[in-house]
Amino acid sequence: MRTTISKENILKSSILFFTISAFILSALVFTSCSDSEAIDTTDDTTLIQKIESATKITVEASALPSATIAVMNDDLADTYIQKVQLAEGLGFKVAVVSDDLAYQDAESDVFFNTQGKQLITTSDKKRGRSTKCFEFVYPIILIMPDDSSITLESKEDWSLKKDWYAANPDATERPELVFPVDVTLEDGTVQTLIDSDELSTIKDSCKKGKDKRKCFKLVLPVSFTMEDASVIEVTERADFKLLRAWKKDNPDATVKPAINFPIDIEYKDGTIETIEDQESYTAAKESCSN
Repeated sequence: MRTTISKENILKSSILFFTISAFILSALVFTSCSDSEAIDTTDDTTLIQKIESATKITVEASALPSATIAVMNDDLADTYIQKVQLAEGLGFKVAVVSDDLAYQDAESDVFFNTQGKQLITTSDKKRGRSTKCFEFVYPIILIMPDDSSITLESKEDWSLKKDWYAANPDATERPELVFPVDVTLEDGTVQTLIDSDELSTIKDSCKKGKDKRKCFKLVLPVSFTMEDASVIEVTERADFKLLRAWKKDNPDATVKPAINFPIDIEYKDGTIETIEDQESYTAAKESCSN
């Protein structure tokens, strides 16, 4: 028996075929988009938590993706890697130590996904790093382990330090910051830190949520006797750079510049006190911490 297929039936079949095909294609596209959205909505904070709780293995820094290395040489140029851990299929936990003493804590952890993208927590705009206590007023000088010096003209120049260690892979000592340094606090106040003790004091104030301004400042002019018995006069704040220049020229010096007494100091409330000797100066600093 001969079957007759009309044009109308062919048209109906074609419409049905394309309708079914379109439905299947839409379902596939929807599923693909849903999967993509599921991945995209997994924010960095969640992924960091998964990396933290996952079983991790310690790997060499060379195992990090190239994208991570680029970040380490840019945003994290002031740090060096202490330890790298891999959470398979999730990402990396990288313990870093910063040579930028502006941070409250030198050590911190940063996280990267498997492609090398740095993960940023929603609750920490510092990308998981320790909070900064202040900002350095550049330039600052670093004395390297071989007694050479690096002058940083801006925060981007921290990469120069990393370049030095790349050229000196056997070096294990960290650079020494040359004092005095000027720092800018959150309220815009500029403070001159004479030595590492004053730096430690201001960082301790940061951690305790106290006023970060120095307890007192030197009333200029003052003079300092250097390790080689030379004397440097500081008549205005800009002259503190003369002390840094001396240290840069004498990188192996170990004795801190000695203030020549008597001097006047001005407390935060405007009170001025005359300090006759080192013992009184030390007592004044200790009274600030009490």
